[in-house]
Amino acid sequence: MKRSLCVAALGFCLVPFAWPGEIVLFDNIQHGIGGGSWEISERQNIGIPFHSTVNGTLSEVRLVLYPELNAGPIFYRVAITDALNGVPGPNTLYEWSSVQGAMPNVLHFSRDVPVVPGGSYFVTVGLADQSPLGLWIWSYSAGGPFAVRYWGTWYPAVGIHSAMTVKAITEDSVPAVPGPAAAIPFALGLLARRRRRR
Repeated sequence: MKRSLCVAALGFCLVPFAWPGEIVLFDNIQHGIGGGSWEISERQNIGIPFHSTVNGTLSEVRLVLYPELNAGPIFYRVAITDALNGVPGPNTLYEWSSVQGAMPNVLHFSRDVPVVPGGSYFVTVGLADQSPLGLWIWSYSAGGPFAVRYWGTWYPAVGIHSAMTVKAITEDSVPAVPGPAAAIPFALGLLARRRRRR
């Protein structure tokens, strides 16, 4: 009986309570889409901030962008920048040069883009071509600050909501649900205990 309890205890010890993996740095797409929009034009771009609490590399960005009705295909330039005084900074960390408006846009990275604990960043959106107008959907359910650029100068603002998700892969420990394989030693211990009782 002692042996079976030891095996069961070993099973609990092997259960991973945390492990590295993909985490969400920002997400309000899940709160719903709709309620308004923001114009993206030749003279005006927008930027939505996000922050990191871990060491990691960006893995995915999801945006809800769509062209104005009957405007034909519109392509956006989407970039990741650092943050400086509440607006997008001068350093472009990554850029997608031609993203067609759709819902949602799922963007991946072809190289590592690191983030650090306490780091502040922006996802910026502008037009890739000279189309007259584009739209960025926003949601009433979750809001926050944003930035808008008029003719090359960024200005901080408040009150817009963005439909955006940003994910990262981290080597830091994050909460995890134990997998089935971790329970095998525990199950073997219980089985051994049952056989001894017989």
